[in-house]
Amino acid sequence: MAYKIISMIMILCLMVSITGCSTLDMMVGLKEKNNTDIADLDGLSDFEIVDDSMVGEVPQEPVIETSVPGVEEAKKTDILAYYEDENGFIVPVNTKIPWEEGIAKATLRSMVVGSDAEKKIAQSNLHGVLPAGTEIRGMSIKDGLCRVDFSKNILNTSSYKQEENMISAVTYTLTEFPTISKVELLVEGQILASLPKGYAVNTAFERENINLYGSADGVNYTVYYKAPDTEVAGHYVPITFSASKIGNPAVAVVEKLFNGPPSETVLGNNIPVGVNLRGVDIKSNKAIVNLGVEAVNLSEEEFADMNAIVVLCLEQFDIADVEYNIEGLSFQEAGLNFNTGNVTPVFNQY
Repeated sequence: MAYKIISMIMILCLMVSITGCSTLDMMVGLKEKNNTDIADLDGLSDFEIVDDSMVGEVPQEPVIETSVPGVEEAKKTDILAYYEDENGFIVPVNTKIPWEEGIAKATLRSMVVGSDAEKKIAQSNLHGVLPAGTEIRGMSIKDGLCRVDFSKNILNTSSYKQEENMISAVTYTLTEFPTISKVELLVEGQILASLPKGYAVNTAFERENINLYGSADGVNYTVYYKAPDTEVAGHYVPITFSASKIGNPAVAVVEKLFNGPPSETVLGNNIPVGVNLRGVDIKSNKAIVNLGVEAVNLSEEEFADMNAIVVLCLEQFDIADVEYNIEGLSFQEAGLNFNTGNVTPVFNQY
């Protein structure tokens, strides 16, 4: 009897042992099955890795910031408009304004004191020529003649000089457009004999004699000079000179540039002190500028500044290729190994 009892106890222990091992093995197997080995995570995408804290919640779509290159630029367009500087000169300025139908009218609006474009440009000490509040009521173009109808705010001028500059700037700005050669001014639909300070506006205006020094009669030509730097880089000012007669206007412009600006102005010419001009020869669309021996002391920076303003002055004659000599010798022969090609003429960009 005792033997049977012992045998039964041994059988029960064996059964418990076997069952326990099977249960443990099952638990271990389930745990391993539900937990991917860390090494296997390398093959998963980000979307397959789930944050436990998000379980039971609707996952949020990731916020992706996108930008399309060129979209902002496509909404704006380059314009060339004329402003007035602190010295009373009319100055051409390249800038950008929002694109819209009727871009000529939009360009004029950028020249109104207090407009968004004018405020930006005013940071460079250049100011709009149209009095604050001036509106462009209408515009028509026929056979090259542009008739512009302004609101009465355009009459809020303070001097004859301001009126003269305003008409000059408006004329030069509009005649930058290839379909316009003359400009006629109306105020509230009426043609006036003159503006309040006496400037006559009873005729159509053409593009001529910007910032005139001398007589409006005779042969006139334009030279660019540099206004001094202030808090920002100085701007370039076109000055018109008059002559009773002139040979080659391109030669006259370079000679006038090297001679310097009118002494009563604050302008400069970017020509290093001591560098003299020996002569200018124009061959087709190329200018050969012969300098004095002093030019052998030019630094590359001085030459670059000088070359840029020379090219700007000659651009009006469609001359973009300028070659320099020193007493008849090429720069290389004179020992100056400067890069003289691919020069971009300086201009006012804001």
